Amino acid sequence: MKLIKVLIVFSLLLIALLYGLLFTPQGNSIVKPILEKEISKRSPLPIKVETLKLTPNELELVLMLNERSYIAVKGSLNILAQSLELNYNINIDKLSDFQEIIGRRLNGSFKTYGTVKGDRYVLNIDGKSDFANSDTYYHIELKDFKPKSIKSVIEHMQIDRLLYTLNQPVYTNGYIDINADIKDLDNLNGTIVSKIRKSTLDPEPVFRDFNISIPSNLTFNVDLNTKLKGTKVVSSFKLSSTINRVVSKVITYDLVRNSIGGEYRLDIPDLDKLYFLTERHMKGNVTITGKLKKSEKSMLLTGHSDTLSGAVDFVLKGDDLSVNVKNIQTVSLTDMLIYPHIFDSRANAKVDYNIKSKKGTLHAELYDGQILPNKLTSSIKKYLNFDITKEIYEYTVLDTDINDKLLTSNLHMKSRFTEISSKGAIIDLNSERIDSRLNIRVKKSVIPVTLVGALTKPSIKLDIDKSIRKKAVKKIESKVKKEIEKRLEKKIKNTHIKDLIKNLF
Repeated sequence: MKLIKVLIVFSLLLIALLYGLLFTPQGNSIVKPILEKEISKRSPLPIKVETLKLTPNELELVLMLNERSYIAVKGSLNILAQSLELNYNINIDKLSDFQEIIGRRLNGSFKTYGTVKGDRYVLNIDGKSDFANSDTYYHIELKDFKPKSIKSVIEHMQIDRLLYTLNQPVYTNGYIDINADIKDLDNLNGTIVSKIRKSTLDPEPVFRDFNISIPSNLTFNVDLNTKLKGTKVVSSFKLSSTINRVVSKVITYDLVRNSIGGEYRLDIPDLDKLYFLTERHMKGNVTITGKLKKSEKSMLLTGHSDTLSGAVDFVLKGDDLSVNVKNIQTVSLTDMLIYPHIFDSRANAKVDYNIKSKKGTLHAELYDGQILPNKLTSSIKKYLNFDITKEIYEYTVLDTDINDKLLTSNLHMKSRFTEISSKGAIIDLNSERIDSRLNIRVKKSVIPVTLVGALTKPSIKLDIDKSIRKKAVKKIESKVKKEIEKRLEKKIKNTHIKDLIKNLF
């Protein structure tokens, strides 16, 4: 009995000692430097415990991160029930001061406040923030002190402030709205709906970092719906801008494989608005559908378009681009490129091009073609009395070496009465100039032709001296022969002698 009494008295004294140590002002003053020391051990930066008030029913704690940044907690608690209800207020004046803690450079300030309610089994955190000048609400549920679910509504977050905070170049402005409902963070189950509104790209940083001159009024909006399904993130999105519209019904990101795949549709209603990318004016529109597959080691992008009265398919694998053109109309192509009509035919083509080295090849086959009236055909008709536009070129071959924007081509085309060939013809797309030598055979006459100058309107020079000289000699010989025969007929009456003389010529 005496031993039991001693143990009870000892226990009561121990409880009283712990109570006096923990839950009285004197005890708090003893715990305060110990707590500050332990926190500083675990923090890269020194943290000061400005206020500590702990009783069995109340907690007040203020941690000073620096002169203007702090974390404040105040509210009620029940130690026996292991429950609490606290209000918190976090104010970080300069995020850049906490680069060592955060692990990356951040700019600007951060403020949030809210409540923590629950017990050791379930805690609910409800808070608000003005991060990136937004109105943000969040609800986080913790089970056994581990985040279990989260709901968040973010309204009109400013994109330029977000990029600045994340220490990224401010390429664009506008607003982001996000509605997230993640029911299970462990197994990733939930939805995220995001919208980007009234966003305008800034030409200066885009040109500085990507060497692309974009128009100053390039604006866009994005709708993105995402479902979290275990190890996969499944999204659909729609991007609408002043130059195009991109829609994707399903894009899947595999978190385990770190890969992405999906289908897309791209609509460009006015090709001329792509001038800042293509550096050439075009007219018309195009719609492209395709698939995207990307992993850590490879990237595959495919596309298909029913265009130019035919079809175009492409495959981009890494840096290698392969394009197949089927049964397009050459007049439609020259219309799109705003070139004069030169040749009307159906065409198939194969392009192999490396986007990194900017080198490649083009092989084109054109069928049932017809040269359209132009300055060259008029000159041929004038000198040779032959209309080359009436000819049908059943099969034409064009082979081109591509070196960035310098094209070197060989051409061969043949009809019933004509044959046209060229070797080493040069087209410089940078300067929009051509330098080409053609050999045009019309029946038995061969005319060398030089095309030099502006691609849309080159100067044309026909070397017809030899052809004209040969033709003139034949005409002169024919006239001389006829004149001699005529005079001989008057003087020589003997038929046999006349025939003999004719045979001499």
